[in-house]
Amino acid sequence: MQILLVLSVLIGIALVLFAVQNSAVVTVSFLSFHYNGSLALILVVVFALGLLAGIFISVPLLLKKNSALREQKRRVKQLEEDMTEMRSHPAEKEKPGRD
Repeated sequence: MQILLVLSVLIGIALVLFAVQNSAVVTVSFLSFHYNGSLALILVVVFALGLLAGIFISVPLLLKKNSALREQKRRVKQLEEDMTEMRSHPAEKEKPGRD
């Protein structure tokens, strides 16, 4: 837990240093939209949008995998129950019949 805290603090310090060193005002244009702002702020926003896009793209695959995993766990449980039942009630040996 402490490692995560130290890592978070180091990332925070790096972000602050990045923002201070890249405080130049730049203009971003997209279609008819124009925005003047700090280079660091624009980069952070673009990074966050890319991160969100990646998450949204991966959500359907993750849901599909989770569904398959639940089905496999259900199947394993059913097979274990069947195996337990077979062990507790072994099939009776058939005696050779007399003709």
